[in-house]
Amino acid sequence: MNRDDVMNIFDNIIKTYNENNIGLKGMNLGFFSLYLNKLLNSQNKGIIVVTPTIYEANKLYQNFNDTKDVFLYETDDVLASLATSKSPELKVEKLNLLKETLKNNKKIVITDINGYLKKLPSIENFKSNIINIKVGTDINLKKLVDNLYEIGYEKETLVTKPGEIGVRGFILDIFPLNEENPIRIEFFGDIVESIRYFDPESQKSLKNIDNIEIYSIQNTNNDTSSLYEYLKDPLVIFKDYSQIKISYERIINDIFELDIENPLYDINEIHEKHVNYYFFLDDDTSLVKKVVSFNVKSIERFNSNIELINKYLKENLELNKKIVICLSTINVNNFIEILNVPYLLTDIFNIKENSVNIVKYDLKEGFSLDNYIFISEYELYNKKKETKRRKFNFNFATRIKDLNKLEIGDYVVHDSHGIGVYNGIKTLSKNNMLQDYIEVLYADNDKLYIPASKIELISKYTGKEGYAPKINSLNSTAWEKTKQRVKEKIRYEASRLLKVQAERSLKKGFAYSKDSEMQTLFENEFIYDLTPDQIRAISEIKKDMESDVPMDRILCGDVGYGKTEVAFRAAFKAINDSKQVLYLCPTTLLSKQQYENAVERFKNYPVKIGILNRFTSKKEEIKILKELEEGNIDFVIGTHRLLSNDIKPKDLGLLIVDEEQRFGVAHKEKLKEFKSNIDILTLTATPIPRTMQMAMVGLRNLSLIETPPKNRHAVLTYVLEENNKIVKDIIYKEMSRDGQVFILYNKVETIENKVKELQKLVPDARIVYAHGRLPKNELEDIMNRFVNKEYDCLVCTTIIETGIDIPNANSLIIYDASNFGLSQLYQIRGRVGRSERTAYAYLMYNKNKTLTENAIKRLKVIKEFTELGSGFNIAARDLSIRGAGDILGAEQAGFIDAVGIELYMKMLNNEIKILKGEKVEEVQEKTIPLIEVNNHIDNSYVTEEELKLTIHKMINNITNITSYNDVKKELEDRFGKLDNNMIIYMNEELFESYLRKLEGKIFINNDLFIEIIFSKEISEKLNYEDLIVTSLNISKDIIFSYKDNKLHIKLKKHNKDKSYILTLNKLLEKMC
Repeated sequence: MNRDDVMNIFDNIIKTYNENNIGLKGMNLGFFSLYLNKLLNSQNKGIIVVTPTIYEANKLYQNFNDTKDVFLYETDDVLASLATSKSPELKVEKLNLLKETLKNNKKIVITDINGYLKKLPSIENFKSNIINIKVGTDINLKKLVDNLYEIGYEKETLVTKPGEIGVRGFILDIFPLNEENPIRIEFFGDIVESIRYFDPESQKSLKNIDNIEIYSIQNTNNDTSSLYEYLKDPLVIFKDYSQIKISYERIINDIFELDIENPLYDINEIHEKHVNYYFFLDDDTSLVKKVVSFNVKSIERFNSNIELINKYLKENLELNKKIVICLSTINVNNFIEILNVPYLLTDIFNIKENSVNIVKYDLKEGFSLDNYIFISEYELYNKKKETKRRKFNFNFATRIKDLNKLEIGDYVVHDSHGIGVYNGIKTLSKNNMLQDYIEVLYADNDKLYIPASKIELISKYTGKEGYAPKINSLNSTAWEKTKQRVKEKIRYEASRLLKVQAERSLKKGFAYSKDSEMQTLFENEFIYDLTPDQIRAISEIKKDMESDVPMDRILCGDVGYGKTEVAFRAAFKAINDSKQVLYLCPTTLLSKQQYENAVERFKNYPVKIGILNRFTSKKEEIKILKELEEGNIDFVIGTHRLLSNDIKPKDLGLLIVDEEQRFGVAHKEKLKEFKSNIDILTLTATPIPRTMQMAMVGLRNLSLIETPPKNRHAVLTYVLEENNKIVKDIIYKEMSRDGQVFILYNKVETIENKVKELQKLVPDARIVYAHGRLPKNELEDIMNRFVNKEYDCLVCTTIIETGIDIPNANSLIIYDASNFGLSQLYQIRGRVGRSERTAYAYLMYNKNKTLTENAIKRLKVIKEFTELGSGFNIAARDLSIRGAGDILGAEQAGFIDAVGIELYMKMLNNEIKILKGEKVEEVQEKTIPLIEVNNHIDNSYVTEEELKLTIHKMINNITNITSYNDVKKELEDRFGKLDNNMIIYMNEELFESYLRKLEGKIFINNDLFIEIIFSKEISEKLNYEDLIVTSLNISKDIIFSYKDNKLHIKLKKHNKDKSYILTLNKLLEKMC
């Protein structure tokens, strides 16, 4: 249903005003959004609504049902001009808003005073910087690249993020800010031969397009235009003008204090010229010539109280009111079952009197006006479905550049020679052929040269962050001894894991019934859209529960990714089959939070829920213990108190364990007793690396939630020099919106002094500090009081609670950010951005401190990290190590450090296969190719070493004709046409793969011919008739002979360019 149709229903009750200086009064946000929609439809111009803060702008935006022509415009605040780096989300939103308004200015733009007054690129400048590229047009590639640099694009080896370009020969990769995927443009001389989208993850082309428009990222001159000018004389409505003035004065004061250039127009200039309307609650009415008061009333909230709903409807029907109840499709059937008044299922056009009209329409907030009453799900169930923030076809979840990419100076692991230091690609000449080698430095100035075609022999070393491994010596046996020691430990570990698995599979548990109607009803009440990962995890858990083998599953997902809902669905399934559920939490605060979540989630169902932690009274505790034993309570949430001997559930079916690794050894032993025959679901926020998932297949069942919820707001991230004025401003800004601030200060010794300094800076703020050396109970009390909003700022070390949800804390200040690792910062930053408000993270570094090379490297990484937006796609460095420790046990960490996680997981995988009786393919280390070919990748093809390594890796992975064709297609797609040397290099790799499969060896290889001999076993299996027919179709120079029950194949050579390898491959393919 489009907006024009919808507005027809409200035409009778909404009157709009097109005069200047009108004051509007007596509306709620639900009505105001409908008013604005009608106003937009009734005139030929756009509307700008200005609010005091972006929070209020977002609140209004959330009330729109259809946001096709409605934009929420948020801009960086004045602090951002001091940032050395900032996240790109707002830049993308601004660009798309400007683009859309130039196409069609009939839009509603909702913004705060900062957005309204912000100086934008001049319209002329913005238009003149648009680059149009069409297939078949004549464009000079060098000039185009220079032009792109000029408008703000930056050169990168691999293009994965908006604002990047990469050039390789006649291929230009570019990620325009206004596109969902990057673009690949291929030239033939100066002619644009093709334009295609490509996937930033795989770098492979997706689909061809005919043309592309590229917009400027930055202003290329000093001319500016206002938002008002972009919308070409729109109506402007100020909401709460007196508050807007206060916000404006605060911004001007900040600009003065921070001594920065004013990025805004003067409010009085814009105000006098352009203001048409005001919408206010308690404003000074002398500002306007006329006040129009709407008599709109908000509807009382029923909080799912059936009795109250029916009573209200009955009373208003008796008063002859026209009642319209707006519901989503899901809730219509549930709702009509509870009604005991006359109702009519109708649509938005056919509203009848003396009846309750039930329509399918997403009204965000109900209201009454004159004789009409509109009720939304917000009033009925106290739930508001979030309006999806406009998504500008931009994937914020861009991965950080390949974390396994090799840079000179990185530690690498060679299976046979141990840990060395990567020193780049070296090109050497051998037998008049150029060949690429990887140089690895070892102890005692030793160097190892590995042919680039054998790149699989080394992997990047990953140990815990900051750990420097010992570099091995090439002529020492130390590495073999280390490997042997690790292997013995792994053998023990693998057999232990397999034993646990075998024991579990022999036990009989309870097989739950399939989903009932009640389960479906419970699940349909969830107001958010599930992510694909959540859907998959729920399905995996239910499958486990419906089997008679006891479930032991780990559910992995970052904080806020929806693990709790998945766990609650499992709990409901158990309770629905008359089983009891225990939910074990590591802290009192988390248990309290999960208890409150459960009470809210299960409130419409006959589920009895209790809580056991140190705040539970003795009387209540005794009552819960008794009810557990008698089977009169369904669901108990608590801390380690649940592991006490007096906990004796009558019929326990499911145990949910939150963050198992945070419990002590004694508690874990107690958990093992539980694991005998009940279902166990363990939740963890520690990401688990892919390599480990492979090793764990069939050992512990893993479900992963790797995608964030759709509407999770990006955390706007800034890297700044330390500055007290900025800190003061951040705290005041957060307090002005009734929010709270996390301040990360990781020095226990001086944390109290820091608090005193901050208190002096912001005397009005209530500041508290917390660190890991405080007694556990005291720490929990502080966190509890912070959650209850008794403090404005929490100054703490890295102990910010991992599982705790503090939606009101939306600003994070990190002192000495250069001292933290990327993964640490990611997890800390995850503490903010958990509500509908915009969240901010300020990463500060001390400008006076001499930064070490490592800290400079880290700051560079942090700057890249700011561009991650809301996306999480990292499972690397210490996160991998921690994940491994959590599943394999902490005692494994030392062994992982000794050989690096990649080799450790490879060894564990192999050991598990051996114990299961499966065959493990022994990799024969050959440091030289069977046939010497020119494997050098010339700079005319690609110049970057990183890409050369990527190409060598791809060629190294060729195993058959299918993979050969795939690699050829991908190389030509990404880097352009292949020359003859590259074709022969690829065929040599294919040739080696065929010989391995066919157990063949080169018998003779000279200037005249090459002869290959095959094993007896293979020789006996071949169909010689087919082989001879095939060979005649390939070449007349192939000669077969049979000696000592072994097949010999001989091929004459006619030239020196190694093209004979292609001929051999055609034959060998048929033999495979």
